[in-house]
Amino acid sequence: MHATKALLILRNGLRCMGCGKVAEYKDIQWHHIKPKYASKANHEPVDDSYENGSLLCKRCHIEIHKYLWWDMEYQLLTDLIEDNKR
Repeated sequence: MHATKALLILRNGLRCMGCGKVAEYKDIQWHHIKPKYASKANHEPVDDSYENGSLLCKRCHIEIHKYLWWDMEYQLLTDLIEDNKR
């Protein structure tokens, strides 16, 4: 397991930062708030930091990736994630 995902779980438990439901370990997924594709497009290193990470259940992870990073819907979901992050 990546150290950042471990830290996210340690500080936040297995609660989805999108919908708030508690997930099983196998169902919680690490999501980059600033997506890898956005970093790569700008020739920046991928940000694997705690600040750029979140934990989402499969359903919320699929939902957020329906939108592009610059879409308003993506930003609204990101704001919710930040509000639920410890």
